[in-house]
Amino acid sequence: MAFKLAQKPAYTVTAKIFTPKDGDGFDESSLKVKFKRVNFDELDALRKKTQKEVVKEVLVDFSELLDETNQPVPFNEENLDELLSIPQALQGIAEAFWSSIFKAKEKN
Repeated sequence: MAFKLAQKPAYTVTAKIFTPKDGDGFDESSLKVKFKRVNFDELDALRKKTQKEVVKEVLVDFSELLDETNQPVPFNEENLDELLSIPQALQGIAEAFWSSIFKAKEKN
């Protein structure tokens, strides 16, 4: 496939969230997150920011996020702040962003 110079302004990936469960171990869940595309200059600036600042700057939408009654949670500033107040969610979304920037080399 040929590389296209013109890219869509945003893209969606899956963020995995690992939350501690009673006893030992973690429960794994996920949500879809949509990030705005950034250029190299923007990446350099983002590297100097906290995880929360990075996520608030690049996250433009989320889906597959449910409330306590299993109803979809709409994307808005209030819900984003509530989501990012959960350390495991912030970590999972930040990892999804940074790992989406460059494809890691696969081991043989």
